[in-house]
Amino acid sequence: MMLEADKSSISKVVVSDAAVSFIARGGRLFSGQVIDSDPGIEDGDEVLVVDKKNNPLGRIHIYQ
Repeated sequence: MMLEADKSSISKVVVSDAAVSFIARGGRLFSGQVIDSDPGIEDGDEVLVVDKKNNPLGRIHIYQ
């Protein structure tokens, strides 16, 4: 299933290699797992979670 990481206007969050399998199975994303992100992401935004190679893992909503 392709989530179209490059064609969407949705912001992206890049996660560490250690978090990839956990996030891909529907696990929660914690700030310590984030290695990069698009600027301007705010509380409540939906983001696309990708690995270091820009492979999409899923979409999540950001909550603080």
